Amino acid sequence: MTASDAARREERNRAVAAAVADIRAIERDHGVTADGLARMKRRLLELTKRADLFPEADFPPPEGGAEFPAHVYRIAEDDDHRFALYVQSALGALDTPAHNHTTWAVIAGIHGDELNRFWERTADGGVAETGRRVVRAGTAVAFLPDELHSIHVGPGNRVVNFHMYGLALDRLHEREYFRDDDGSWRNFPAQQGIIEARG
Repeated sequence: MTASDAARREERNRAVAAAVADIRAIERDHGVTADGLARMKRRLLELTKRADLFPEADFPPPEGGAEFPAHVYRIAEDDDHRFALYVQSALGALDTPAHNHTTWAVIAGIHGDELNRFWERTADGGVAETGRRVVRAGTAVAFLPDELHSIHVGPGNRVVNFHMYGLALDRLHEREYFRDDDGSWRNFPAQQGIIEARG
């Protein structure tokens, strides 16, 4: 590691710690509400303005041929597994089914374009699309625990984003996703293979 790499990582750790502290205070003062999430989203967008601290080279995607074309890097998480912040780094086609999180979530763009599609449950147990938003540098989306979305990255595209959750991804055992092929809801297993990148 060069001196400049070490200095960047130290500055990154300070910027991440300050952002997480502010978001922790926002949840305390405004709750898990639409207003609270809007404030969290604005604060995470402030962190994206320091894209120089999150160069693509520090968060490489999986090598070609990987089963899942994205790596998830943990850059912050409280001791009780709350306020977990990740860098998701993807290269290539990525599509997730419509799913919830069972905790609040904020996604903010650093590099590249990530299409988020928004869904709601229908009376017959299915889903209906309610809107779309491309997350890129300077934009973000936020979700209450029961709200649904799906993520889509085009073939060959390089995307680096923040994903932040009220509870760590590897602790989310009750998430659900919708299967288009048979119209059923299934358990979305907790995230595995998270890469430790704190400190």
